Amino acid sequence: MQDIFVEDFESELFTTAFKKYFCEISTSSRNWKMLFRQMNAEKDTTKAIMRVDGDTVIGFVMFCEIELQCFFFSEKLGYIRDLWVDTPYRRTGHGSQLIQTAEKYFVDRKIPQMALNAAATSEEFYQKQGYSISEVIFSEGNTVFTKRL
Repeated sequence: MQDIFVEDFESELFTTAFKKYFCEISTSSRNWKMLFRQMNAEKDTTKAIMRVDGDTVIGFVMFCEIELQCFFFSEKLGYIRDLWVDTPYRRTGHGSQLIQTAEKYFVDRKIPQMALNAAATSEEFYQKQGYSISEVIFSEGNTVFTKRL
């Protein structure tokens, strides 16, 4: 088992896992090829790490750096865009380990805080990872969680 940075969002290994994830969240794309091509075009800003066992994707985490700004401050945050673990591997620590890998990425870049939007079904998971509901950042539809690293 190993964690690997996704270098090509159009690779069969990643696209198969991502389509499975989209199916689980009841989302689809009219043009998968264009979606993955666009993800490749953004790979300088959006990163992904897949946890694989041979040719099997156990899960992945997608993340990027964001910047909050207003007229008197600016702050960089690590942002978890997507986290997915395949059904047979859930509740075995893989999600926690993928989150920790993304957090380490940002700690290494001296970015001291993480943020993410969480659906109600995953709020408890993120709280167990040390995230708490943000009192400052708001989002429609999901709860925003943050964590100081």
